[in-house]
Amino acid sequence: MVFAKLASVTLRSRIATQIREAILSGTLREGERLVERTLATELGSSVTSVREAMIELESEGFLTKKPNSATHVTRLTRTDVEKIFDVRRVLESYAVEEACRKATAEQARQLELVYAEMVKCVNENDGKGLVNRDVEFHELIWEFAGNEFLQLALKRAVLPYFAFVSIRVAGRKIDAFRDAYSHKALVNVIKRNDVGGARKAFEQSFASWFSSESGKLDESN
Repeated sequence: MVFAKLASVTLRSRIATQIREAILSGTLREGERLVERTLATELGSSVTSVREAMIELESEGFLTKKPNSATHVTRLTRTDVEKIFDVRRVLESYAVEEACRKATAEQARQLELVYAEMVKCVNENDGKGLVNRDVEFHELIWEFAGNEFLQLALKRAVLPYFAFVSIRVAGRKIDAFRDAYSHKALVNVIKRNDVGGARKAFEQSFASWFSSESGKLDESN
């Protein structure tokens, strides 16, 4: 054996978990600035470990760092949401077409099971669970497209939106029970490997997501 076993939970992961929980509980507020050295002092850890944790949370969308600027808890305006949806319309419609072209029967079944969990969350009024399953649903489609560069681009562009919705759900600031059933059309075209119907199914679902989600975020900003 070349390498020694590592602890299952690293210091970086533990710090990321604490910051993530503080965000979701509302202890850290939307738009609040985070300073690495201050966090390191409060947590009794090194600045390096905090920086690594913040990079992890940025990749998940919970933190936002703009060029030559400080790091903040993610807060999106209606304009931000519109920009994200502009990217989604282009990249995710292509991802759905590619998923229809390449997805196996087993992968389609996996997507269908996640969709069933989304419906269950709606029926049980589980907003947080619904957001988590929604993320899982879309990430599966991106994965099925078989293009790691497309997958990374979508994660970078779209995950901040899902993270922001999670923050709002945790803070009970918006009604997160959007129409999960709009995802059913995507399940159907991927099950049938219906490349021709992919774009139409995506556009129908996309219109539903945008009209319901961006409006709610706009009202709560």
